[in-house]
Amino acid sequence: MRAMKDMGFKGTILTYAKETVFDHKKKEEFGLGMNMIPTNGTSSTECPYITSWKQGTLDTVKLLGEEDQLAVKITGVGPRVTCALADDSQPPQQFLDAVDEIVRDCKARGAKILIDAESQRFQAGIMRIGLDLMRKYNRDGYAVVYNTYQAYLKSTPTSLTCHLASALDDSFTLGLKVVRGAYLATDERSLIHDTKEETDEAYDSIAAGALQQQLLGFGGEDGRLFQSVNLLLATHNKHSANKAQKLYRQRKEQRLPTVPVSFAQLHGMSDQVSFGLLALNKSDDAGISVYKCSTWGTMAECIGYLSRRVLENRDAASRTTDEYKAFKTELWRRLKMGARL
Repeated sequence: MRAMKDMGFKGTILTYAKETVFDHKKKEEFGLGMNMIPTNGTSSTECPYITSWKQGTLDTVKLLGEEDQLAVKITGVGPRVTCALADDSQPPQQFLDAVDEIVRDCKARGAKILIDAESQRFQAGIMRIGLDLMRKYNRDGYAVVYNTYQAYLKSTPTSLTCHLASALDDSFTLGLKVVRGAYLATDERSLIHDTKEETDEAYDSIAAGALQQQLLGFGGEDGRLFQSVNLLLATHNKHSANKAQKLYRQRKEQRLPTVPVSFAQLHGMSDQVSFGLLALNKSDDAGISVYKCSTWGTMAECIGYLSRRVLENRDAASRTTDEYKAFKTELWRRLKMGARL
């Protein structure tokens, strides 16, 4: 993690991989890594799944430094919590107390909390938990807690509009993490945009709207007041990253209102995007923050994460071609510099 900061990254995002995935086609839940949790040594009122998840997450928090981030998979807590999430009902108090302790520890370290998006069976409940945490902890003019908004979902504009209204009405900073979405193989297909182009447009529209402080009826001459927003753009798409950073830099240069923005890519993926963004930081003072995200856990706990990466990497050939071209250009540049010497 120190090496990442030495390379210019603002910090590292760490994720404890344990989760529950709901397969819409099979109508089944898969608690990845749950069978490894010991049930002895706990009281009758204490859920061992929650205890194990809390400990694994707090162990992750101990690795974080200032400016690092913790990505949390709520469904890793186990069946008592996933049942509550699926019903959009109140989770057990043991879980709520655990989450509070985790957020307090992160805030004390100067780290942020990213509530990961997960299977749609659980997502409404996950969003509600994230929003409640934002109301409690995002009170100092910046976001400690972020919710994750999936651009490939047709319902995301509606959800985001409601959350922008809540942030305005309750006077807190909205932590807005934007992803395209990674549960295409298991979620109900009708909930998702019909084409990749529609998803790309949705992603870029949210990013641009937030950066211009004109988003979904908030901001602008005729809109509601645009409340405080902190933006995190998690993307491996070079075009989306470049468009967003260009717009952000333009608004900073022209002294136009914008929002704090960070970018994130997975560790070992899309390094050309990551280092391209870092290079811009050396050329101007726009202050773009770039993160790399690392996921850890046992093999059983990481299966869901690894499976999604396989699907996501169907377009890896095009990215590899781009990176190969960039590598050749840089190698040739260095060879020419050596020849001059």
